[in-house]
Amino acid sequence: MTEEACKALDRLREGSPIECSADAYHLEIRDALILFALDCADSNDAVRMRIALAEVNRLDNEHGYGVSVAAPNSLT
Repeated sequence: MTEEACKALDRLREGSPIECSADAYHLEIRDALILFALDCADSNDAVRMRIALAEVNRLDNEHGYGVSVAAPNSLT
């Protein structure tokens, strides 16, 4: 795990929102957050899992991950 991803997870553990560039999010932070959520699910920590997934959702919306921000109803 990179230093950027470790800092992001530390902010999440502190209860602070993660602030990062779109490149850092797409390259490393998103994967680290999802793995953290899976680890939380494995240890029956549903609260932290939901917080991590909510942060993934927020950052997906902020950085335009997945569905196109310009045309969210268009499949092409």
